[in-house]
Amino acid sequence: MKSLYQNKTFGGILLVAGTQIGAGMLALPISTGPSGFFYAIGLFVICFLYMLLSLFLLLEANLYETSLESNMVTMAKKWLGNSAQIVAWLSFLLLLYSVAAAYFTGVGSLVVKVIYGSAEGPTALHIIMFSVAIVFGAIVFFGAWLVDVINRLFMIGLIAAYFTLVISVVPHVQIQHLFDGNPHYLLAAVPVVVLSFTSHIIVPSLRMYLKSNIPQLKRVLIYGSFVPLVFYIIWEFLILGALPSSGDNSLLSILHLPQPAGLTHALQHYLNISWVTVVVGCFSLFALVTSLLAVLLSLMDFLADGLQIDRTVWGRLRLLGMTVLPPLFFAIYYPAGFLIAISYAGVFAAILYGILPALMLWKARYHEKLSGEFVVKGGKPVLIFSMFGASLVIFFQVATTLNWF
Repeated sequence: MKSLYQNKTFGGILLVAGTQIGAGMLALPISTGPSGFFYAIGLFVICFLYMLLSLFLLLEANLYETSLESNMVTMAKKWLGNSAQIVAWLSFLLLLYSVAAAYFTGVGSLVVKVIYGSAEGPTALHIIMFSVAIVFGAIVFFGAWLVDVINRLFMIGLIAAYFTLVISVVPHVQIQHLFDGNPHYLLAAVPVVVLSFTSHIIVPSLRMYLKSNIPQLKRVLIYGSFVPLVFYIIWEFLILGALPSSGDNSLLSILHLPQPAGLTHALQHYLNISWVTVVVGCFSLFALVTSLLAVLLSLMDFLADGLQIDRTVWGRLRLLGMTVLPPLFFAIYYPAGFLIAISYAGVFAAILYGILPALMLWKARYHEKLSGEFVVKGGKPVLIFSMFGASLVIFFQVATTLNWF
């Protein structure tokens, strides 16, 4: 029996879980908490099931490709034509570049605080961000195997920080807090929860890494998505149980404050634990790093497929430059640009992973009459449901961004 270190299924599960569990997990109880614990958990389960379905639809669509390196660009053009390919290009680059820019900024800010003890000027932050881009770019340059190894190490740190927070908060949970809240706030949280279960960007890379082993891929996607669900439910129980829903230092009062600063301040107030800032900072750093690795790996594979660049040393260097430099540039010189783009991240994700895979499968199954080794059950109703769900996510994202809720 292979050790966990050698087991690619275990590594794949951690890659999926690490992609989903970003620093945004800290904001989950803040965005969903005002609606109440039980409504929030219901939303978690619904989004988990919907996003797992969309993962399987994307996997089926990707498995129809003969090349292991086929990504969304190739798939969109093959099944839906040039217009869909353009949509895939724009949606993927806007989503991944904006997310990568946010992660560069987040990791850079946390490292600056560790080194200097407080927030420094922009020069120090820019130097650290550039260093982060070099280090993690070098890791991704060597491929999925090294990303897997490094991701496992940071996932150990993430899990340790998570359980330290759990143990610290449990004694302060007040059950009556779980029955507070107003479901009116729930709709605005839908895009945040959907993005918290998004690991679709890594599916083509996983298929290549696991060499199209369907049983392995299914286990990786199921367990890799289930781990974040458990993490989120426990975390929601702890934070909503420890913090009141209204008043000073409440969930509602910190809803619009920067995270994790707002959450950290509230926890310090009610828990009276001075070192909670350090633990939250460690958790944020590990969560950002695991997500950043997955984003950079996915971007590199996407660009290799879309631009048909061979993976020679020179080819990988070119891919690395196109993967790392644009988000780094925007994070340093045009931060407002990526902030606007990331505010619509839910729209890009819904188009890429809720609408396009369903349309591809419609064409493959019902026009080309294809049937592969892995076919998601449910037929046309499931494909229609996927597109309808994605349309709802887009509506909720736009409505939230425009403050309609």
